[in-house]
Amino acid sequence: MENNSIDEVLQKSFIAEIDTGDLLILFIMATAIGILLARMFKNQYNPSTLIKSYMFYGVVHCLIGIALFKAPITIVIGTYLLGAIFAAFRSNYYFYE
Repeated sequence: MENNSIDEVLQKSFIAEIDTGDLLILFIMATAIGILLARMFKNQYNPSTLIKSYMFYGVVHCLIGIALFKAPITIVIGTYLLGAIFAAFRSNYYFYE
């Protein structure tokens, strides 16, 4: 087993190569769309329209993340799921309002 310093290990990681600006844009997009869709469908008690709309946005999110920002698929899916969590909590907030 080699004795590598922490800096050498981190430099070889794909996370070290990700532009944080692109990651922040993906995070903000997913969060904003999740909140916006929950607000748009707040008067509908059937969650299927919110889920279908957010799934459609998932295709767009993946294309933007992978093709435009060249981010790893795990990061793109992670930010997408984070936006889904925001959509679920906001939708739940409007349901009990």
